[in-house]
Amino acid sequence: MSRYKDNYDNISWDRTGYGQSASRSANRASGPYVQGDYAAYECPITGDIIDGKREHAKNLEKHGCRVHEKGEFEDVKKYGRQRHEEAIDRAVDQAVQQMAHEIDW
Repeated sequence: MSRYKDNYDNISWDRTGYGQSASRSANRASGPYVQGDYAAYECPITGDIIDGKREHAKNLEKHGCRVHEKGEFEDVKKYGRQRHEEAIDRAVDQAVQQMAHEIDW
């Protein structure tokens, strides 16, 4: 290894002759893309540990969930609180109407 360090300045880094273009993308070797497995995480619904893509897919299906599509998560962050508060307001209004109806009888 020390020989490599001592010889580093003498190495020729000329890229000509490795393809039609001297650009980096043209000289890269192409091959299959391999994506690693998902890291283990705790299911927010049950608290179970979910480890890997297969368990992740099964867990989503089990609970009737799905992965957010592109841009959907930003929409949830932007409007989620407002929609949640509107749902609470509707529930309170329904409860008040029901109580008022019961009092009238």
